[in-house]
Amino acid sequence: MKKTAYIFIVLFSLAQLVHAQNADSLKNITVARDARVDALMKKNKEVNEEVYLKSIKNMAGYRLQVINTNDRNKALEIKTKMMSEFPSEKVYFIYQSPYFKVQMGNFRTREDATKLLDKVKKIYPTGVFIVPSRVEIKPSKDGGLIL
Repeated sequence: MKKTAYIFIVLFSLAQLVHAQNADSLKNITVARDARVDALMKKNKEVNEEVYLKSIKNMAGYRLQVINTNDRNKALEIKTKMMSEFPSEKVYFIYQSPYFKVQMGNFRTREDATKLLDKVKKIYPTGVFIVPSRVEIKPSKDGGLIL
């Protein structure tokens, strides 16, 4: 009993010596930071952005689907024609059993795809339409994205 009373008195005495922080002591806080920390943070940000841009390979976008057929030879013929008519656009030959599809372009927006759609419809007036797809992208050196 004496032992617990003694421990209680010691703990109570120690509790009186401990002081909590008050609001006035928090108003004037000074943080001393080495300038090298800022340089490291800036370098870390640059490296992370570079790694992120290099890791991006595709994103949601749109393509033009020129043909969807069971005939492989016809699809290859159309692909070849599209590549010769539109050399600046990438043409894709996709097989989804039992169909062969020829798609072209990498567009972020439907409006961009519509511009090419009008040109392609002059060659193929029927059966060409815009489809949502994962489109390939490449990062540019200035930090933007190139389709």
